[in-house]
Amino acid sequence: MCFSSFFVLLFTAAFIFVGASDDEERLMVKQQRIICKLEMHLNYIYFTFFFCFSVDIFRGYNSLIQPIRNASTPLTVKMALQLVLLIDVDEKDQIMHTNVWLTLKWHDFQLKWNPVNYGGVKELRVSPEKVWMPDIVLFNNADGNYEVSFMSNVIIRDNGDMLWVPPAIYKSSCIIDVEYFPFDEQICHLIFGSWTYSENEMKMDFESSAGIDLSEYSRSHIWDVIGAPATLVNRRSRIEFQIRLRRKTLFYTIVLIIPTVLMAFLSMAVFFLPTDSGEKMTLTISVLLSIVVFLLVVSKIMPPTSSTIPLIAKYLLLTFVLNIITIAVTVIIINIYFRGPTTHQMPEWVRFVFLRIMPRLLCMKRPARPIVHVPNACGDGAAHAVPLAPSSAVLPGIGKFACGTGGPSQHHPHCTAAGNSAINAPQGRPAPMADDVAPPLGIQAMRAIDAIEYITDHLRKDEQHKMHRDDWKYMAMVIDRLLLLIFFGITLGGTIGVLLSAPYVFQRVDQDIVLKRLVELYKHGDQLF
Repeated sequence: MCFSSFFVLLFTAAFIFVGASDDEERLMVKQQRIICKLEMHLNYIYFTFFFCFSVDIFRGYNSLIQPIRNASTPLTVKMALQLVLLIDVDEKDQIMHTNVWLTLKWHDFQLKWNPVNYGGVKELRVSPEKVWMPDIVLFNNADGNYEVSFMSNVIIRDNGDMLWVPPAIYKSSCIIDVEYFPFDEQICHLIFGSWTYSENEMKMDFESSAGIDLSEYSRSHIWDVIGAPATLVNRRSRIEFQIRLRRKTLFYTIVLIIPTVLMAFLSMAVFFLPTDSGEKMTLTISVLLSIVVFLLVVSKIMPPTSSTIPLIAKYLLLTFVLNIITIAVTVIIINIYFRGPTTHQMPEWVRFVFLRIMPRLLCMKRPARPIVHVPNACGDGAAHAVPLAPSSAVLPGIGKFACGTGGPSQHHPHCTAAGNSAINAPQGRPAPMADDVAPPLGIQAMRAIDAIEYITDHLRKDEQHKMHRDDWKYMAMVIDRLLLLIFFGITLGGTIGVLLSAPYVFQRVDQDIVLKRLVELYKHGDQLF
């Protein structure tokens, strides 16, 4: 009936077209009208033809029944996955966001026809609701969306083969291994299978190759795809696709690694600062706060897992501990630097180790101590004593000038001290008188001599006090130099050790070459690693 109507409409259209040629004056207008009517009739004919064709094909068909001839023979569903875009890998929530194209093929023996009987038509596209569809879902989804995002048409071939290629955007769970972050490699899975049919009712198989098709893949700026294999699991009832990813490290190297390493070495600069500048504690605490900020940044990126510690977190923890120790030893160094003889007495073993042995080992040379001239009543000008009398008489036991014993003075190179001088005589006991000495000086002269002796003793004690203080300061400098070398060795060794512990630090991935190789392997049906 459908085909009879088709021929009637075709004959009518031809008759109208021939009849329109008798009027030459209105030929153009009639041709346009005829063409429009002919298009409408052809569209109607085309619609009617395929309507009749679909009615014949789906007569007696039930889309709720699985297309198998024998219940003991499972239906084989072939599947392929084409990765189009890796949208995101959320390390904290452990979710992989992908844009993929699924390809499902199966055989429905009820939907067959002979193309000769239907104008050579070999394919028919229908809505998924009209045919039986395998309930293939993503098992490890992370957002509750098990099915595809767009229900595209199903292609039916004349031999009963069914083809369905729906696009989908999936959020799948992916266990993130952060041990070597940011030099890490992740393996994420996409597990597909039937939700209701068992392995005795439906079998899964690969459509072409055991892997993911990457021919339409758009490269990610964060991850490199280095492998995309697939395996059949659970007695061929499921297909497990793997996506092996390696992180691009340039961003994290510039933003995270280099500043962290520089901060680790910056914390050693505290041992260069002079102790009396007051900036040692300021620098160490500032570096400590910076490390805490970087730890917070890493904690925001990484998942809160206790199974492993990220590589960058280990390095930050090492730097944090070293900075804490730096603060502690800086407090001790400041305490040593400001010690004096009135509060602390340096033990001999400390003096031997830190003032003699350690400076030689650390190639440190202590500056020579400047010679201090103590002014007294002798020498030329201010350094010479005033004559004691107009005559040649002098103070008993002192000699010609009120200074020294005849040898060089301890505090002045131009002054000599008398062995039995009145200055060195015990208090309250008269100094021995010489035969050729004039009578003693007056009380003003004696007071002047006592004042000079007091000043000399005070300067001598002040010089000794300064010498002891300088010993403590020099000891603090030696400890600074020693800790500088120790912390530099620990920081350098820790930096090299942490970096070399990552397996992919010096490996660079050329994504174009890798994708080209994976596409060639997929076309030849080889395993994609």
